[in-house]
Amino acid sequence: MNSAQTALPLRRVGGPLELARMSAPPRMSPVDPAVSVMTDFTKTAVYCVDQDAGIDQALMYMKAVGVRFLFVNDDDDNLAGLVTSTDIQGEKPLRYLQSVDCTLTSCAHTDVLVKHVMVPVENWEVIDYSDVDKARISQILDSFKATGRRHLVVTESSGKSTIVRGIFSATRVEQTLGMQLDIVRTAKSFAEIESALMR
Repeated sequence: MNSAQTALPLRRVGGPLELARMSAPPRMSPVDPAVSVMTDFTKTAVYCVDQDAGIDQALMYMKAVGVRFLFVNDDDDNLAGLVTSTDIQGEKPLRYLQSVDCTLTSCAHTDVLVKHVMVPVENWEVIDYSDVDKARISQILDSFKATGRRHLVVTESSGKSTIVRGIFSATRVEQTLGMQLDIVRTAKSFAEIESALMR
């Protein structure tokens, strides 16, 4: 069978054309299931950066892949933390440059690495997927407000191991609901998050 017999028929354009428009994602409401706005890492890619990468390099990578956060790996390729675009573009780099470590060695902006501004794993306050699976978006909104954060990590236990199952992004929730979240207050304890999810 030659290629001429398998090729699709072609025709010349007979009139004006219009480009197809991408259909808008369905608008959701706070009563919809929380899992509908969670980035599920069993279904989508996870992006990581090395802890010794420069913060400008990490920000460029975020822009290239279209995300606002990266998980951070240590020298042994273990999960060490999480860094967001806010961590990089906010006050954390300046605070590091003003720290004792820098004042003794005269650091420059290029010396600020991801590990200097990331949130280490040991400082994470996570939500269990078993709670998320039963929750509504409104409870995730309450959790954002309780923590004062724009990203919430979701973990899932499987036997003796625990995995990072997904993440909630305030930006994604805002886009889905068509509203701006008022996230200003920092939680005093993780109990406030648990309280929000148990309602």
